[in-house]
Amino acid sequence: MTAEPLDAESLAAVLGTMPEERQTIADGEATSETFEAVALRVAVFEARAKGCPELAEMGEDWTALQQHVITCAICKPADPKGLKARVEYLAPGFVALPEDDDRRWVAFLSSQTRVVSDVVTKPVKALTDLMTKAGPVLADPQVIRVAAAVVGFVVFLLAMPSSERVEPLQDSQAAPNQEAPGDPDDPPVSTPPVAGPSVPPPTAGPTITSGQTIIVPAPPGTTSTGQPGGTSTQDPSNRTQGPVAWAYASTPEYQYDKPVGQQVELHRQWQWGTWRRNGVERYITLIRTGEGAYEVRLPELGSTSGTVHAALSNGWGYYQPFSCQTSGTRSDGRDLLVGVACFNPDGTRKNLPFVIVFASEGPAVAYRGGAPGVAHTGPGQYEVTTLGGNGFAMVSPVGQNRARCRTTVEAARIRVACDAETDWNLTYTENAGIHHDPSASAAYLVTGANRSWSSNGETPAVTRTAVGRYDVQYQGIGNPKTYPADAVLVSASGPDPRYCRVWAWNGYSRPPGVLVQVHCYDQVGAAADSAFAMAYVRSP
Repeated sequence: MTAEPLDAESLAAVLGTMPEERQTIADGEATSETFEAVALRVAVFEARAKGCPELAEMGEDWTALQQHVITCAICKPADPKGLKARVEYLAPGFVALPEDDDRRWVAFLSSQTRVVSDVVTKPVKALTDLMTKAGPVLADPQVIRVAAAVVGFVVFLLAMPSSERVEPLQDSQAAPNQEAPGDPDDPPVSTPPVAGPSVPPPTAGPTITSGQTIIVPAPPGTTSTGQPGGTSTQDPSNRTQGPVAWAYASTPEYQYDKPVGQQVELHRQWQWGTWRRNGVERYITLIRTGEGAYEVRLPELGSTSGTVHAALSNGWGYYQPFSCQTSGTRSDGRDLLVGVACFNPDGTRKNLPFVIVFASEGPAVAYRGGAPGVAHTGPGQYEVTTLGGNGFAMVSPVGQNRARCRTTVEAARIRVACDAETDWNLTYTENAGIHHDPSASAAYLVTGANRSWSSNGETPAVTRTAVGRYDVQYQGIGNPKTYPADAVLVSASGPDPRYCRVWAWNGYSRPPGVLVQVHCYDQVGAAADSAFAMAYVRSP
């Protein structure tokens, strides 16, 4: 049976909602089950255009949607095996497996080109449309090479008068609306979330228009605070005794959705811990203990005091203000066990991807109904009077009930504001990473204060791409070898009642460049402009 045509835009959108499968494919570790899962998600996307009334009422419950598509006469694909075969053929090209030339050609011709002018995108799109309509015949790699040569020659002739160079996007370039596919499904906002002049300045927070760079990149060697790159001005007296200990991990392969009680080792390329320096080959694991409830085991940190932060990880496909937080910690012999709780926007539990960061060093506050130097000034309002200055503070709520917190760093205090009474953890640093380890690359950023620091002296470009959406672009902070990968924490900052979280980060497509995408919301869950604080860490 002839495989049915596959809409390239549907496949690109699907891969945007399945970061774990996308990464598995990129790592060359995809199985038949991986491609079958992607094909089933593609079937859901394409079924939405068939007008099934039941499908339209099912929201974003992917499990229910996929089960419906399998059984619905209107929605189910005409040739499921053929669809899977096409996904298996095309998907590796979309993640650009370097050893697979054929699929790289397919990816080039099927993907939307966003870093060149229409001189390039129009002929490419024309050929892409022809391929989509013609089906498998034009998807043959040999045919594609010939067609690409023709398009390339035409592009060369058209581009010659302007001498335009096709180069990777640099930090100083404002990238219009660099977002994961699927934005038409976003929740409604007061102003349409599209990039460009049609988005008015925000009503609260910094007055920034879409596409405008908020922080202008500075050359490596000097940070925005004037300190040489990689130099810490942190008071050594604030350091705890003993060697620096820190760790991080995220859940890129649906480990967060495994059966209750099953211990899962988190992906080794998406975690790191300082015990590795001592030759200890142990890795961070988790056990799901219930809906949206996890116990994460950090090896060799059971006797180490420190601060833990947990937050929503790459949230492609989750457009609303979902969240994750720490629920508690306890020692278990040589290890530290960290509870993580994840929530729907309404505060009910949900299995979600998350990132966790532990650091033993630097000034920190663990508020548990009270703490030295912390004044409780009102419902969900706190002032830390023992810290402050020109630095950076990361705060994250702690507890079984959902809360969302933000900070404002002032000269002689740090204000913490949460949308509910809650315990919380806070880490402070000034011209140093939140792990306070000079041997490891790190960065932080506070947009409202126009304040940033990075270990390589780089200042990122921060661009508002739409209402409540921001791109943070670094040119050289990432791992030049790509893996082990990195970790990112984000929170809202400033006086406005906002919640900000990571939408996605990418340090593997153009190493050592790093792109972090941030989404912010108001109290009712609509996209809203906000200042935000962001911390970046990676392995040495």
